[in-house]
Amino acid sequence: MAIRMGMTVGELIREEQDLFGMLVVMAAWIDAMAGAGQILTSQIVYDLLSRAGQFKFDSVGEHTLKGFAEAQKLYETNWRQE
Repeated sequence: MAIRMGMTVGELIREEQDLFGMLVVMAAWIDAMAGAGQILTSQIVYDLLSRAGQFKFDSVGEHTLKGFAEAQKLYETNWRQE
């Protein structure tokens, strides 16, 4: 079994057990772009985590995500231990 993940950070709308908002949509589109075993992140996740120095990232370029006017810079998180 291979897992993929798409991540972003920001404010959400919560109603009981459901989460809503454009960031949920963005995370879903980023996830859909990820391949097996891949973690893709948005620019804000990259900005926050790269400062900590615990993760390495590779840019995968700018991508147009449905529902968003501007192209989004995405990064692959190199999470595997060498």
